[in-house]
Amino acid sequence: MRRYHLHIMILLLALYGCSPNKAEQERIKWQVTLSAVDKRPYGAYLASNSIKYAFPAAALEPLSPGFRYDKMDSKMKHNDDGRSLIIFCGIDFKLSEEEWRNLKQFINNGNEVMIFCSSLDEKIEKDLSCYKEHGDEIPAGYYYVQPDLHNMDVLRIEGTPGRRYGYEGRSIKGFFSVEIDSANITNKEDSSDDDNDDNTRIYVPDTLGYANDMPDMLRYRIGEGHLTLHAAPLVLSNYFLLQPGNVDYLNALWQTLPKDINKIYTHNYYKRSASKSGLSILWKYLATRWALLLAIFLLLMYVLFEGKRKQRIIPIIAPLKNDSVSFVETVGRLYYNKGNHANLADKMVQQFLEWVRTRYLLNTNLLNENFIHQLTIKSGQPETTVREILDMIHEIRLKSVKIDDPYLYKLYNTIQLFYKNNHT
Repeated sequence: MRRYHLHIMILLLALYGCSPNKAEQERIKWQVTLSAVDKRPYGAYLASNSIKYAFPAAALEPLSPGFRYDKMDSKMKHNDDGRSLIIFCGIDFKLSEEEWRNLKQFINNGNEVMIFCSSLDEKIEKDLSCYKEHGDEIPAGYYYVQPDLHNMDVLRIEGTPGRRYGYEGRSIKGFFSVEIDSANITNKEDSSDDDNDDNTRIYVPDTLGYANDMPDMLRYRIGEGHLTLHAAPLVLSNYFLLQPGNVDYLNALWQTLPKDINKIYTHNYYKRSASKSGLSILWKYLATRWALLLAIFLLLMYVLFEGKRKQRIIPIIAPLKNDSVSFVETVGRLYYNKGNHANLADKMVQQFLEWVRTRYLLNTNLLNENFIHQLTIKSGQPETTVREILDMIHEIRLKSVKIDDPYLYKLYNTIQLFYKNNHT
């Protein structure tokens, strides 16, 4: 029972050592996740739950963080019953070329896309002639709250004229700089230009929100739908929305979207890579591709040949022990305790002679000079030791000596010494 108590104590100590200390817990508390289920300050639990109240008639469907838009099905691209909306919420927003083409096609079909990000993909910036400024205000890792009075009264949005919003938290001062590129951007008054190669026409953006009077919320018309960019994803954080009056900012933000939306996809990605996965990156290069193929081939060979049934390991059976000596010693202790030394000495002599017969195959009926000579040769013991034992045996048999404790002790030690020094 003590052993189990010790194991439990060690386990508890290990768990205590693994648990974060108070300082680490404080850092974790202020981690920026923008997760829809995170109720910590920089989670997005409140904003995610506000969507169903802003669009009560729309069906909500959360997408997994790893969802790829190059696999969009026709049902998602074409909403025959109305208009669909995808809300992206995270920090770094990256897309592959095929994903970006699919998203533009999704918008072109009359749907809406809203992207909250701190860092925008370069291919999107180039296509829209729109560049994100101050995109590094949210580094990875853990953070403290870092109160910043410069983030008070920073934001304003169309629909709430004369009001400004902010909080004493991390930076929300990111904005966009727009450089109109006639090759990619079409004026609203000009609808005679041919469509782009992917059948989507991008129009000059509308500015719907500002950060320090710089545009932080832009809406592009692409075909029949719209793409909305927001440069401050932390406006969706619980910490921002719990400040007095900031919930009005979120309501005004949702009100800028069309009212006939009947399907909403939410995508919380935090940091989104343009690559599908780490495996796809490895598969992209010839050397790593062959290394993976070789590893898979070797694994299959191992399973094929090593998976066969093998003969069970034959257990090692220990040889039987000769416990006769131990038995005699036990019996001898009984005789010794009763004080019958003569009988005990006789039993010790009988046991010794039996051992000699069994081990050296000698006849013990005649304990003469010839026997002494043969036992000396076979045992490798000095002749004096052999002769001493034989003399004591004769004394015991002839009862020519008083067998007391010292004599019995000498007999026992002499025989034991003979056993230990035996070399054959």
